[in-house]
Amino acid sequence: MTENKNQQQANSQDFEHITPVEFEPASGARRGGLNRHRWLTITAFSLLAILSSLALYLFTGHSVLISFDPPAEEVELSGALLNFKLGERWLLHPGDFDLSATLEGYHPFSAVITVTDTPQQEFLYSLRKLPGFLDINTVPEVVGEIRLDGATIGATPLAEKELEPGSYELEIQTTRFQPYSVTVEIEGGGKSQQLLAELVPAWSDVTLTSDPAGAVLWVEGEATGETPLTTEIMMGTRRIELRLPGHKTWGEDLRVPTNDPIVLEHVVLEKADNLVRLESRPSRASVTVDGDYRGETPLELEMKPGREYQFRFNKAGYKASRRTLFVEEGNEVSLRAELEPILGRVLVSGRPADAMLFVDGTARGSAKQTLLLTARPHTIEIRKTGYESFQGNVLPNPDLEQEISASLRSLEDIRLARTPPVLKTATGYEMRLVGANGTIRMGSARREQGRRNNEFEHQVSFSKAFYIGMREINNAEIGAFIQSHDSGVVDKNTLSLPQQPGVRVSWNDAARYCNWLSEQDGLPAAYVKQDDNMVPVSPMTTGYRLPTEAEWVLVARYQGNAGNRAALKYSWGSQLPPPLEAGNFAGQESARLVERAISNYRDQFPTTAPVGVFEPNSIGIYDLGGNVREWIHDYYAIASARSRDIPVDYLGPDNGIQHVIRGSGWRSGTISNLRLAWRAQGIQGGDDLGFRLARYAD
Repeated sequence: MTENKNQQQANSQDFEHITPVEFEPASGARRGGLNRHRWLTITAFSLLAILSSLALYLFTGHSVLISFDPPAEEVELSGALLNFKLGERWLLHPGDFDLSATLEGYHPFSAVITVTDTPQQEFLYSLRKLPGFLDINTVPEVVGEIRLDGATIGATPLAEKELEPGSYELEIQTTRFQPYSVTVEIEGGGKSQQLLAELVPAWSDVTLTSDPAGAVLWVEGEATGETPLTTEIMMGTRRIELRLPGHKTWGEDLRVPTNDPIVLEHVVLEKADNLVRLESRPSRASVTVDGDYRGETPLELEMKPGREYQFRFNKAGYKASRRTLFVEEGNEVSLRAELEPILGRVLVSGRPADAMLFVDGTARGSAKQTLLLTARPHTIEIRKTGYESFQGNVLPNPDLEQEISASLRSLEDIRLARTPPVLKTATGYEMRLVGANGTIRMGSARREQGRRNNEFEHQVSFSKAFYIGMREINNAEIGAFIQSHDSGVVDKNTLSLPQQPGVRVSWNDAARYCNWLSEQDGLPAAYVKQDDNMVPVSPMTTGYRLPTEAEWVLVARYQGNAGNRAALKYSWGSQLPPPLEAGNFAGQESARLVERAISNYRDQFPTTAPVGVFEPNSIGIYDLGGNVREWIHDYYAIASARSRDIPVDYLGPDNGIQHVIRGSGWRSGTISNLRLAWRAQGIQGGDDLGFRLARYAD
């Protein structure tokens, strides 16, 4: 026992004793559990806040119907914090939104819509189809005049003719085929359509044989060939004859149908005892023999031999010719008469100067000349492409000089005559028609006092008529589009009365107003939103827009007449100072508000005046000089001396940043900025900067 105990003690000395300690959790483990708990709490509160905000947005929004006819493929609405859409309805809060839509085959659509507190608002729009393209060919392939709704558009074959969708009456006129007409439905949407017109001949093949063969067939006095033959004879009743020396002439009046071959019975020609061939120059003279009418030259007559005959040749406009002939037995005789013309002088004067003259359908050169015409009825025509032709009849008289004078009206002038001279928009804004046609010079002469270096002289040309606003857009009209608009105050002088011009309007806002008004009147938009700016569409539409710089100059400096060579220097004339109440400029009333006032001039208005209170120019346009400067459609650029081409219907550079500003305003008081040639540039509005409208007439 003692031994075992000693042994245990000995063994215990070989091991280390371990003393237990109290357990404590690791500090890192405690922090990890706490962070997860906080994260879950924050997440829950965040989701609750988001859901609450979303619920608040949903409960306070308005259901707005936005519908397109036909339905658009893509509809975008910008300006909303959140876009909720179900079908054609959107959940929106009050405000202005930029709406755009696209559909293949239709013009892109854009508009600004204003959502109010009114429940269940609806915005209904119609998309406008793109034009279509028409190819026109004929069978057989011939050149023919193509008319569309009565107007000539070209000749066959015609490729890629751009046409607006709709129904058209199409006609094709050729010289040897029957008129072709058909109703064409243009589908549009950028699609191409083909029309193959199968033309029906306006003749028939006529087959003729004779005994003996070799007789000459004459049709309406013209030789066409020898028998046996098949020849084309135009439709209608035609005089045909077979002539063969030593034989009697055979003839008949043949009624020729269209495109229906005729085979005539075999003709046996009788021998002639005596044959007299009668000719005249000119031909188609009537012939009497011993007082009896026998026909027109060229003519073959069988005459009894052994006697003398009296022949008389007559033709309108020529002196009669008398001839005597003794006919001997067994002889063939030819008799020819030279007819002396009876001439009368006809003075023709046609305008434009390059118009062409036609007499009885034959071109005679310039439409300004003196003609010597035979004393018989003639048809006189004066023609020029793009103008309405003149046609009249004249009977020349050798004892009396006659005169025909005609001024052709251009097709554009005719169209303008049918176009209202004054147009009213949906808001009652009046616009004057300007029948632009011709070329003007823009800019100013280098030595003109007050000239700036951005007024380089250059030419522009016009071919399209346009409407331009008779006055500047006022505050009441802008307020109908932007209810929050405020033109402001200058030194306690308000600029915001309803009839004062709307100012402090940026170029982009002016372009948006144009689009809004186009929408009211059902016209295509002239501008489209690109990023944060409005840019012109191309090609330009008939929608409302700002005047081009060329249009503004034509109306302001040339009084709407491109033929007027004298361009105005100032809106009132050519001398300073302006006459009393010539317009709203920087008069003495504005002296403490402007940098420079005009000495001894007053117009009764320290700032802007109501639009249209001063006298208009000669075509009824107000405030082209004075009141406010005006935004122009064009991007700003300086014309280059290297540019020698004359642009037509110029819309300004294709791109840019700033836009042109034209005209003077109530702050204008220097020689430089009172001139109508003065031009500036900008983007943002000002208290002396407004705008007026323009649009193409067609």
